Amino acid sequence: MNIQRIILNYLSTGIRKHHSLESKQQVLVANLFGFIGYSLTLLLGISAWAREEFNLAIILSIASALFFTSHLLLHLKSLANPYKYSAILLTSSLMLLMMYLVYSGGNNNTGPLWIYLVPPVALFFGGLVKGSIHLAIFVLITSFLLFFENGELLISTYSYEFKSRLIYSFLTVSGLFAFYEYTRQYSFRHIKEMSDTFEQQAMQDPLTAILNRRGMYEKLKQEFSRSKRAKSVVTVMMADIDHFKSINDQFGHNTGDEIIQSLASDFVRALRKQDVVGRWGGEEYLFLLPDTKGEDALLLAEKLRKRIESMRFKHEDKDFGATVSIGVHQVTEQDSINQAISKADQCLYQAKVAGRNRCILG
Repeated sequence: MNIQRIILNYLSTGIRKHHSLESKQQVLVANLFGFIGYSLTLLLGISAWAREEFNLAIILSIASALFFTSHLLLHLKSLANPYKYSAILLTSSLMLLMMYLVYSGGNNNTGPLWIYLVPPVALFFGGLVKGSIHLAIFVLITSFLLFFENGELLISTYSYEFKSRLIYSFLTVSGLFAFYEYTRQYSFRHIKEMSDTFEQQAMQDPLTAILNRRGMYEKLKQEFSRSKRAKSVVTVMMADIDHFKSINDQFGHNTGDEIIQSLASDFVRALRKQDVVGRWGGEEYLFLLPDTKGEDALLLAEKLRKRIESMRFKHEDKDFGATVSIGVHQVTEQDSINQAISKADQCLYQAKVAGRNRCILG
């Protein structure tokens, strides 16, 4: 269990709370590849030192140090997105190492066989477009080294058949990984869009299309945190349709739903861009008014009350009206979200007791 925790902590190095799921995946892969990279090149470097292939040993040792540095970058909290710098260092170090192995032949001319590591790394960290560009540059430079003046730039010697098949197979593997990266990104976007849609549906009232209780509570948490940091005022209002049960009993639930929808649309049109209204209960609406004093909110509440009072609704051949009662509360520094809502609800109750169709500031 301790070993598992150590591995998870190592792979999670550099993950921040604000990172998206895709960013977290890149951090995990960067840590994993960095570990494999510096461990493998270190072992191969030691082996090259033992064979007295000093040039290869030095290059492999440098590559191992660069791969390890890519992991160290993830520890830097001073960088906003350290994994991006780590990914750039990993990809560029790998490509340069592969070019050197093509140039020198590595151990017994087997060095070029390692170049197939490049496509998955370049495409995963660079994405389809940037990764493909990086691969194209890599292929051009590698082809130039292999075929210029029949290999005059190379230390090692390869047959034409080996060189041509190396490039053809590399392009084939790159194409397959590019297709995989395309399908991976498409699937990720599709899943994210579905997730966003479901999240929006979970926050939205299906009848009125305004925020539901859960969505409104999230807005309240955000605004309460912001107002405390900015030391700004915020006011909440609770509105309720008067005698709504009688409306349902007399005109039917469909008519009641139409009134709830109509009032919600009217409230949205009457509010400022920064204001928010949500359906808090059956016929209850909760308003969140940032940077608004209680007295100003009361004026808005009166405006809304009069607008609703002047509206007319129809059911078959009958014409009728509806009214609302509204409770207003300016949030204090001591108020929690639930306390603020409760105080606005108490003011609403006072408005009901006082005869309905009125607004009270508490």
